[in-house]
Amino acid sequence: MSTHSGSNERIKETHPKWYRDVSPMYYLILGSFPPHAKRWDYPFYYPNKINRFWKILAEIAKVNLTVPIVSEKEAVEERFSIMQKLNAGVQNLGKTILRKGTSALDTAIEITTFQDILLILKKHPELKKIVLPGYSSQNSTAKAFLKYINQTKEIEIIGSVPKTLNSGTTFKISVYGRIIDCVVLNSTSTASRISYDEVKKQFEKELDS
Repeated sequence: MSTHSGSNERIKETHPKWYRDVSPMYYLILGSFPPHAKRWDYPFYYPNKINRFWKILAEIAKVNLTVPIVSEKEAVEERFSIMQKLNAGVQNLGKTILRKGTSALDTAIEITTFQDILLILKKHPELKKIVLPGYSSQNSTAKAFLKYINQTKEIEIIGSVPKTLNSGTTFKISVYGRIIDCVVLNSTSTASRISYDEVKKQFEKELDS
């Protein structure tokens, strides 16, 4: 949680303990860090209901999200059930960050320590793909994941990653003797200029292959 308030200061925040394991987990969707707590509609990943993430996943899973949100607990369980149906884990990369004011933009955060993503990879030998929505800013999911890899001796990139990331950029990593595909997609944020249908198409393709 935040230790101070202000519009321009960099404020330290610690990620809530939201992680819930899915088994089997064929896909791992990573984000950067939640928006400021004042923007949460429920205490779980992508907690701002205007973000397109859960609507997209619900459509892919062929389930209807309850609207309006009845209770925070039911909202969390509903979203976790979607993860289970899609065999998709969700986690954010940042464990602690410095945030400029209360901005929800990746450009306003700096990840200071990372979550233990390796622990998830170790626990799930069946995992075949890591999905990375967002690639524009230095603190976007895709670029933050590459920083995490650079800090982690156990993960090796096979070949090279293009210097310029785009939606559809793919690369492979080697970890614990296994090869895992990684794919960069557009962000589900409503701040993105990419249409809902296009982002849904990207997720549908990657969560069904």
